[in-house]
Amino acid sequence: MHADRYGLPLCFLILLFLLGVSTETMGETRAQSVGTLMLFGGGERDSNDILWREFVAKAGGKGATIAIFPTASSFPERTGELFAQHMRQLGLEPFVVPLAPQLKGTDLQSVLRDESWITRVRNAKGVFLAGGEQQRYRKTLVEPDGQETEMLKSIRSVYENGGLVAGTSAGTAIMSRMMFIDAEKILPVLVHGTTVGKEVDHGLGLFPHDWFVDQHFLTRGRFGRTLVAMKTFSFPFGIGIDEDTALILEEGKRIRVAGYRGAVVLDAREATSQPSETRFHWNRLRLHYMSHGDSMELDNLKITPAKEKRDQDKVDPTSPDFKPYYLLKQFYNDIFANTQLLDLMYKLVDGPHEDAIGLTFDGDEARSSETPGFEFRFYRGGDTVSWDSPIAVGDAYTVLNVYLDIKPIVIKGPLYQP
Repeated sequence: MHADRYGLPLCFLILLFLLGVSTETMGETRAQSVGTLMLFGGGERDSNDILWREFVAKAGGKGATIAIFPTASSFPERTGELFAQHMRQLGLEPFVVPLAPQLKGTDLQSVLRDESWITRVRNAKGVFLAGGEQQRYRKTLVEPDGQETEMLKSIRSVYENGGLVAGTSAGTAIMSRMMFIDAEKILPVLVHGTTVGKEVDHGLGLFPHDWFVDQHFLTRGRFGRTLVAMKTFSFPFGIGIDEDTALILEEGKRIRVAGYRGAVVLDAREATSQPSETRFHWNRLRLHYMSHGDSMELDNLKITPAKEKRDQDKVDPTSPDFKPYYLLKQFYNDIFANTQLLDLMYKLVDGPHEDAIGLTFDGDEARSSETPGFEFRFYRGGDTVSWDSPIAVGDAYTVLNVYLDIKPIVIKGPLYQP
């Protein structure tokens, strides 16, 4: 898209030594080398040099060994080979782990327990989790009693020892402690909520515990279902990565966006709701949009725009020099339409109006009868700003501090008359 315009204290360690306590057994104090997580939003192109240069660099450069897992794919043999071919073209040394429920002629349990495969994965510089149905990762890599298989432990060890673990689509969804497994239609999730084992399930928990992760985010309008998951499972934060884009978590401390589009950060720390209202609702949510080169510190959520987004590209509605560009009042009949959320966010900041409205409802039902729906009211605060850069790589925008209230409504059908 182009812009329309411009350490522990020494005395404590000594005490531990005298008491005979090993710091290696202490979860809070154990020094641990943490590598990189690279979460692709799905739909990445082989020609997206920005993404794949980052992938090669984070894997350790050309010649690095990469373990490819086609576990979630319906066509794992083809999926594995396509990714292997591409990675060889990038100068990497990939190998495909034959671990997929849909892979004919392969004994899953045999591969899971094969020490040679487990060791080969553990010694790799990077792991790549391909797309498909994310529940297949859970069912394959986690025992029925919830214990991790040795193969999953080997994947985790690559990350914990400084390597790269990357995933795309399903391979990204599996990264957080909870994930959606079957919720393509978002309105039913808002109306009925979620059930573990049906719409949602446990993920692998590689991403920080307080964050819910979703993918294909703007293209498929998934922020509505992400908010339901956040509220249901007490996630204060959510992150949604769009297609042809990656979110890079470095050293477990900061995230950075790379690629064509961007990622949406959802902050519910100050959100409120009414106990008397049983339908889904939430007030005072905070949203940010980050695009290529933007970074954020996880400890304080401070976002730094890419260097291409200069001071003169900043849009501040509170500035005395502010001249709004998008003059029309923003109102969207389908807030979950392709990239509608991003369109609303940057136009709200760079317009004369303090709020914008988006709706979601079942249009087919509304043709003839009354039907439930939801109103999404987005509004500015005193800290709402954006950047709109004509020289930015990838997307042009960074948007900070857009606020959101969600309330249930009723659409009075018939919606229209012929």
